[in-house]
Amino acid sequence: MRDWTAVPYAPLSGIDVTVVSPTGFVHRFDSLIPNSDTQLVGLKSGSWAVHNDSPCILQLQADSANGYQHLITLCPSEKYRFDWLGEEHTLAAALLTSAQVFHRPSMDTDLYMQRAGALGLTKWEYLFYQYMVAARTACSRIPEGPAKTPDFTISISGETVPVELKEFAPNPEEKRNEQLLRSRGYGNVQGTTVGHRITKAARAARSQLRSFIDQNGDGPAILAVIDPSALRYADPEHLAALFEGQLTVDVSVADGAVVDVYRKEDRRRSPHERNRILSAVAVLRFCPRVGPTHGYESEPADPYIVADVVIYHNPHADCPLSAHALAKFGFSQYRIGATEPPVVHVSSWSANYGPRAKPGEA
Repeated sequence: MRDWTAVPYAPLSGIDVTVVSPTGFVHRFDSLIPNSDTQLVGLKSGSWAVHNDSPCILQLQADSANGYQHLITLCPSEKYRFDWLGEEHTLAAALLTSAQVFHRPSMDTDLYMQRAGALGLTKWEYLFYQYMVAARTACSRIPEGPAKTPDFTISISGETVPVELKEFAPNPEEKRNEQLLRSRGYGNVQGTTVGHRITKAARAARSQLRSFIDQNGDGPAILAVIDPSALRYADPEHLAALFEGQLTVDVSVADGAVVDVYRKEDRRRSPHERNRILSAVAVLRFCPRVGPTHGYESEPADPYIVADVVIYHNPHADCPLSAHALAKFGFSQYRIGATEPPVVHVSSWSANYGPRAKPGEA
């Protein structure tokens, strides 16, 4: 069964990340692989310090055999001191070469909403636009007109690529479930069909993207997705269902053993044919800047969030996108297939991924 494999990046040299142990021993790292967790040192009880003197955003977490614990996301030139009192873990770091930090309270100001409204965007769609502009994709908003058009265009290797943006918002049942969760501590039991919501989004996007291609000639096209309510309809398993078909598990009636696992294509046109216009799906994902060890569990106390784009390539696209071309922006990338994708290099990273002004604080 084919599934997602990360496109590997070549290590970035010239990185300066320093970890100081409770005993005062200094660990220095001058090379890390972008968008990949790298185990740094074993954590033992005591006071630790981490200095991120690289030009990239650095995500720190504590790994163990039972999972991981998000600690903090450090901007360039930031330092982090913490007391580790838990069991022995491993301090791990991920160099997020395309991540950006945004100030949440600024997104609710009248000025921010006015700017979003002037472009016909919601606050989260406007954040996507800001992100893509800051990522130096030459993102432009396409004015609305009588004919169907996609939301944006971006430039990839000198080619103008249309981008149709879809935002996942809770439906009435999901809103009700959230209210119950807050009022009584648990919601109703509910199920979902894997790939259903992302398939609807792709179906709705195809006409806008097709209109652009009909007017401007054949070329790549992107479906972009934002999920600010963390509904998780753009998780990898949903995207695999979009491109490869529903995951089906055959179980033996006699003993309950799994007999086979495969992708089921049970419609008149397979996912391969329906979505050939889509070169890739770009998912703008969010995470808190500070982890729950800093005094919160469900509601983040830190006013900042970290945004990062992940690219999922369509293996059946009429006009595929080059992983090497997208590596210029530092995006995490995934391909479907059993073979290991070739290593790509982040180009001009020192110029592209320095500190950014936060919205409303520039």
